[in-house]
Amino acid sequence: MNRQDITRQVTTTLGDHPQDFNIDGIVDDLIAAHNGDLNNIDDFDSQSYWAIVETHDQTA
Repeated sequence: MNRQDITRQVTTTLGDHPQDFNIDGIVDDLIAAHNGDLNNIDDFDSQSYWAIVETHDQTA
């Protein structure tokens, strides 16, 4: 797992508004959900991924 790659992948999925989210928190939770062994965010089903992302929305 390369944290930098995961961070880049997450940032890309957030489109034009990555500043609205705690990206480090998202990455931490994604990695934790895969017991520290995450190679790609595609390892998550869409619903689970976006549920984690939504918990880090800083605009709410």
